[in-house]
Amino acid sequence: MIVSLTGGGDVYGPQQLRAARLAAAEINRQGGIGGRELQLEAVDDRSSPAEGRRLMRSLIEAHRVVAVIGPTLSVVAVAADPVADALRTPVLAVSNTAGGIVGRCAYPCRWVWRDSLGEATAVPANIADFLSANHTTRAAILETTPDVLGADEAALAKRSFGAAGVAISGDFVIPDSAGAVPAAVTQALASRPDALFIATTYGAIAAQAMREARAAGFRGTFLGGSAFNSASTGEAAGRSSAGALSGSAWYSGNDFPANASFVAAYTNATGEQPDQFAAQAYTGVEIIAQALHAAGVAHVASGLAEQRRRVQEALGGVALTTPLGPFRFTRDHDVDQIVWIRAMNGRGGSTLAGFCDPGCAG
Repeated sequence: MIVSLTGGGDVYGPQQLRAARLAAAEINRQGGIGGRELQLEAVDDRSSPAEGRRLMRSLIEAHRVVAVIGPTLSVVAVAADPVADALRTPVLAVSNTAGGIVGRCAYPCRWVWRDSLGEATAVPANIADFLSANHTTRAAILETTPDVLGADEAALAKRSFGAAGVAISGDFVIPDSAGAVPAAVTQALASRPDALFIATTYGAIAAQAMREARAAGFRGTFLGGSAFNSASTGEAAGRSSAGALSGSAWYSGNDFPANASFVAAYTNATGEQPDQFAAQAYTGVEIIAQALHAAGVAHVASGLAEQRRRVQEALGGVALTTPLGPFRFTRDHDVDQIVWIRAMNGRGGSTLAGFCDPGCAG
């Protein structure tokens, strides 16, 4: 598993790792994979594309893993995943929501799979749900750069608002630095928007932007993408985040039995409530485990290349009930699922504001 435990992705990686270790421990208590222990090796990419790429090669060639979960950030994944694809090793993205991760990619991406709801579905669903209940005429966008995910979210937000007849008062760029946030927020608010869409990979920047905007008197609605689904983002933003909306792959209160079991186990193990990133990582280990069982790799006498090939083939047939709900992959290795519309509560948690079949966003 490649996770961001330090750097800009450190608001996501620790929760992912705790949840993945929890899932692995549960699987091993139940007998492991064909009687053999599931071993999870985790490395910190420091939120760096270059380090993520190096670690992907190291795990595959030196550590000889059967499959890889991660990396945490899309900007790291677009650098690291092509290494795994070229080396014919399955990779499961558990938090990469940008375009070009699966399906249409800049390289074949045949060995890459995803259990994290893509922003191409989540952002339009979030905006459509918001506009159905609010009369909004002007929206502004704050976008971090350079940022693969931020650029993706900003483009989707522009298209979704524009299709609904909402004027975009401006796309205001935040260089990849917390010190640049106040000036960008000031410029955005000068355009007098009713809603402010914050497009960024980085939870700390999203939180700062919300605090700065509220301090400057903004009373409109914040909308965002994946960064809004981290409990750490909500905690950092505090009361300023109350009512901020996002489309999410997971909602803590969903009534699937697998979710109730996960929430209880994670809370008991860590003393904290899980977030979406924990739920997706936990689910990721379950998915890999089912593929390992189906592939029979515990009893394959042939080499590692054949084990990887069997796991790759088995992933297409994975079907299980998870904390995210019933799970299967689409033909292009993506996930098709409910979009939960979440509203931050200003205390690090969220409430359910709505939900939406992916088709409702057009």
